[in-house]
Amino acid sequence: MGIQMVNSSTLTFDIINVRITHRRAKLPLLEAVAFKNLSEAYEEVKRLGNISECVILQTCNRVEIYAVSYNESYNEVIEELKNYLANRAEIMKNEAYNAIEVSKNHEVLEHILNVASGLDSMVLGENEILGQVWNAYFQAEVYSSIGPILRTIFKRAIKVGRRIRNETEISKGSISFASLSIKLAEEALGGLDGKNVLIIGAGEMGTCVAKAIAHKKLNAIFIANRTYERAVILAKKISGRALRFDKLEEALIEADVIICTTAAPHYILTKDDVLRAMKRRNKKELLIIDLSNPRNVEESIVELDGITLYNIDDFKDIIERNLAKRKESIERAKEIIKEEISRLYEEIKMCCIKDLISQIISSYEKIRKEELAEALRKLEVNDREIEIIDNLTKAIFKRILHPIIENLKIAALSGNKQIIENFAKIFGIELIISEWRGFTELKGLRG
Repeated sequence: MGIQMVNSSTLTFDIINVRITHRRAKLPLLEAVAFKNLSEAYEEVKRLGNISECVILQTCNRVEIYAVSYNESYNEVIEELKNYLANRAEIMKNEAYNAIEVSKNHEVLEHILNVASGLDSMVLGENEILGQVWNAYFQAEVYSSIGPILRTIFKRAIKVGRRIRNETEISKGSISFASLSIKLAEEALGGLDGKNVLIIGAGEMGTCVAKAIAHKKLNAIFIANRTYERAVILAKKISGRALRFDKLEEALIEADVIICTTAAPHYILTKDDVLRAMKRRNKKELLIIDLSNPRNVEESIVELDGITLYNIDDFKDIIERNLAKRKESIERAKEIIKEEISRLYEEIKMCCIKDLISQIISSYEKIRKEELAEALRKLEVNDREIEIIDNLTKAIFKRILHPIIENLKIAALSGNKQIIENFAKIFGIELIISEWRGFTELKGLRG
C-alpha cells in the first residue's frame, strides 16, 4: 500500500440538552409540550440547526431533547430547540419558554447520569426512570436518529444507573410512583384491607402498581385495559379480574380506589362517567389516583360529593420525606457519577477516532488476507498448517498495529488533532475528524 498524502477536515460538534421537567413545570404544561407522535417529532428535531443525532426522553414529569450538532454556533441550535419546544405549548408558549432548562457538553453528561440514577426524579431514586432511559435509547435506534456520540452516552448512563442502585440504598423502600400511590391510598383510607381496587391500564406503570398492591389484603383487584388481552395477562399474574373497557362502569360502582395509569391522549374517566357510578354507590366515597400523562381523569370530577382525586403534582409531601431519608445515598451517588464522567469523556473521544482506526484495520486486514492467499497458493500445506500460518499473520498484524492504535487513542484523549490528521495522511485515508468542543471542559476540570 503506497503512502498517499490525503487532506483531512475537521467538524466541531456540541452535545446539547433542552428540557422541561417537574422542577419548573406543573403537569398541565408538561402535557402541553409532550409529543404524541414520536416519529414526527424525530423528523422535526433533525431538521433543526444541523442536528446529526437526537434522542427524545419523555416521561410523566419530563420532556427532554438530547442532540449532537455540528453547527458552529451552538447558541443558535439551542435557541431553535427552545422555540420548538415552547411552540408546542401553544397558548402557554411564554410559560413553557421560561420553564425550559438548557445544558451543553459537560453539563449534558452530568444531567443524563443524574437522570438515569434517579437523582433528578420527582421521586428520588425511582426505578422506573432507568427503564424509561433505556426505552428512549431504543426508540431513537428504531427511528434511526441516534449515532455514535449519543449511543455512547446513553449506554454509559444506563450502566451508571444500575451501578448506583447496586452500590447505594437510593432505591430502597417506597420510591416509585407505583409504591407511592399505594402509600397515599393507605393513608387516605386508613389501610387497604378488604378494599376493592381498580387499576386502569396494563402497561409498565399499571403492571408496577398491580404487583405492588397485590400482596395487600384486598377484597378484589380489577384490571381494565383497552387491549383486553393485556388485562387478562396481568390479572392472571396477580390473581385479579380482567375487565373490558365497556364494562368499566360496573367496576366504578364497586371500587374503593381507582388508580389510572394509561397513556391515552384523552380522558378515560369523565365527570359524567363517575357521576353515573356515584348515584349507584349509596354515598360510598371514592379515591381516584391519576398517574397518567397526559392526565386521563377529568379534573372537574373533584366537584362531585364523595370524590377525592390525586395526580402526580400531589405527591410533594411524601417526596420530601423520602428525600430526607436518603441524603447519604445521594452523596455516594454523586461520587460515582463524578468517577463515571471521566470514563464517559474517554469513550466520547474514542468515538471521534473510531472511524479512522476502523479504516486502518480494514485496509491492512485486506492486505494480510491477499498476501496470505498468495503465499498459500505456493505452498503445499494441510488445514492445520493453514490455521497456524493464518494465526501467525494475525499476531504479527496485531503487534504492528497495536502501538499505532494506542498512540491514536492517546492523541484523541489529549485532544491532539494534528497527530490524528498526520496518521490519516500517512495511511492515505480520507477523513473528516470529529472534534468535541466540550473536551476542553475536561481539561479545565482536571486542571
